[in-house]
Amino acid sequence: MDNANGKVTPVEMEMMMDDLVEKMPFMIKVQAHNAKVLKARYDSLIKEGFTPEQALELVKARPLFE
Repeated sequence: MDNANGKVTPVEMEMMMDDLVEKMPFMIKVQAHNAKVLKARYDSLIKEGFTPEQALELVKARPLFE
């Protein structure tokens, strides 16, 4: 970061973009696993007697991991 004005330099921005591109496959895998956790939570709520609407609201209202 340019210490004089606190802005990110073009070289730093390019380095950040390269890092993001490098990590993208991992980030996609994490999202796939998160989706499985949310689906399992939803299905469990349905199995316990919640309506689909109630289950969806509960899944939406709670953090992914508690």
